[in-house]
Amino acid sequence: MNTSAGLCLRSTILLCIFLIFNPVLIADDQNPSLPTPTHSLDDTIALQAFVDGLMLAYMDKQQIAGATIGVIHQGKTTLLKGYGYADVERGIKIDPALSMFRIGSVSKLFTWLAVLQQYEAGRLDLDTDINRYLTAFQIPDTFDEPITLRSLMSHTPGFEDILLELFIRPDKPMPDLEELFQSRLPRRIMPPLTEAAYSNHGTGLAQYIVEQVSGMPFETYVEKHIFDPLGMHCSTFRQPLPDHLSPYLSHGYAYKNNKFVPQEFEVVPMTGAGGASSTAADMLLFMKALLNNTRQDTISLLDSANYAIMNEPVLFHAPNMNPALPGFLDMSVAHAQIIGHGGNTFLFHTMFAMLPEHETGIFMSFNSENGSTTSYNIMKQFIDRYFPDPEPSPRAMQLDKEYLQGFTGTYISNRRPYSDALKLIGVLMGTEVFMEEENLMFRDFFGNINPMIPVDSTSFFVEEEQMFVGFRRQHDEKAEKLYVSNFPIMAFDRASGLMNLQLHAIILVIGLVVMLYILIVWPWIYFIRRNYEKSPRTPHPLPVFTKLVAWLTSFFFAIFLVMIIQATSGGTDIVFGIPSSMRIALFFPLAAIPMILLMIYSSIYIWKTPKIRKISKLFYTIATLSFTLTIWQLHYWNLLGWQY
Repeated sequence: MNTSAGLCLRSTILLCIFLIFNPVLIADDQNPSLPTPTHSLDDTIALQAFVDGLMLAYMDKQQIAGATIGVIHQGKTTLLKGYGYADVERGIKIDPALSMFRIGSVSKLFTWLAVLQQYEAGRLDLDTDINRYLTAFQIPDTFDEPITLRSLMSHTPGFEDILLELFIRPDKPMPDLEELFQSRLPRRIMPPLTEAAYSNHGTGLAQYIVEQVSGMPFETYVEKHIFDPLGMHCSTFRQPLPDHLSPYLSHGYAYKNNKFVPQEFEVVPMTGAGGASSTAADMLLFMKALLNNTRQDTISLLDSANYAIMNEPVLFHAPNMNPALPGFLDMSVAHAQIIGHGGNTFLFHTMFAMLPEHETGIFMSFNSENGSTTSYNIMKQFIDRYFPDPEPSPRAMQLDKEYLQGFTGTYISNRRPYSDALKLIGVLMGTEVFMEEENLMFRDFFGNINPMIPVDSTSFFVEEEQMFVGFRRQHDEKAEKLYVSNFPIMAFDRASGLMNLQLHAIILVIGLVVMLYILIVWPWIYFIRRNYEKSPRTPHPLPVFTKLVAWLTSFFFAIFLVMIIQATSGGTDIVFGIPSSMRIALFFPLAAIPMILLMIYSSIYIWKTPKIRKISKLFYTIATLSFTLTIWQLHYWNLLGWQY
């Protein structure tokens, strides 16, 4: 028996946790689509008809209550429109100029601008140890290289991911950011500037540093230095919203029992990582400024040279990969440069994408939990229609089947918890590469499968998504790492060694079979023998004490499993904190340890007792070994004791 069962039963729900403040998604394109000839964005009537068709089709397919979208081209707004409802029950429709949406990780763009403004003012250095700006706590010197603001901005500080308490309930007080980091500072797992691993806590640290050097709360800072200068009067980082803005906030919806059900306000303690609310009209003002080097009329948020830092590559994971940038997310496809950011909370899903070469940008947001991939799909079809690929796919390179086999396997995202009780969620953030006849196939973590065309010895082109998949590999060995070109803020590690999922699945299945046999079959056999056998059996059955400790061990694991399932039945609720049922559940594996020690002693004893059947001795030994491995497995997944 293993807790993997309880959590894996909730894998579909828990995958949503991975989407929190996720910047962009690799999504299924088997959805509503329209023809994609070359068209002009100056034809606003055709643009509106095209977008209307896409938005209404996706909203109907995905059960989305409301959406907002805006498009700009060469400094002009060519589309600004709302669809559906901000308040279904009251019949309030989306107004793109007034209806406010939670924009998730798009909030980070304002945080990075604030950092660069303080850099321009001489209060911050992008390449010095951030401990210089921290007084209440310090970042451990786990590695020789210090963490810098440049590494925070490019998601390369080397932090593990922390999901616990990423949100708080709206009836709870907003925690002090300083206290938050004092109690829950992410562990450093790799040297900075070596590999990107998307980090909300890294952004939270940058927010905290801006507050320290500017002497004002982050919410106030952004209002004074970004929102007000640009005229973004329906935008805020305040949670909950101020009284004069709260009437305009769209509800976030879940679709249950064939109706839209409004959900509670999502409070993000690290405001700069994902706490902003805004309208499509305001976000187009922001987008126009960014496409014009942060200038609007006589207002300039940054000197153009300092703004250019947000586009300067920090690292490339591999050939053909998009760079990790200190600010923007490079979402470029094979034929089009796309920079910006995506943002997902549980209820709102947003895309902020700019094509600077074409002086074009698109912003969209959806207010329902089923919209997690919709923005990506619409952006993809928008680009296919207005900026189609003029070039054929890269020429395929011939690689033999044996060499291709070295790329196959399961790869786990490096953006995952390492040191707390949610480590197991990391296995859900995976991709798979496998052979199908003579072709190498790529399965993303949404289950979409596409062929991979080799373009060099370690790079492959996925034509359907217009992206590259790259690997780190020594020629005669299996690939160690996997990278996705339009997902440069993350890398994927081969699931091998102790992370081998097949190994853990085998331990899990054996443990469950043994546990159920001991819990159910043993009592039934005991009852039958006691009531129907006329004389003592020869050879003898296992001693009662020996069976009792094994049964208690199975019982403790069963209680643990049931309570873990109950604790995770709320799915994404676990990011608000460890539920009490899970806190209690974590006691039972510890209680099982002395029972397992007694089982080890009993195993030695029964093998010295000749009158006991060998098959009984063998099963008991297997059960003892299985339960011992289960304890090791729980320890490996940080579920032995209270690690949170």
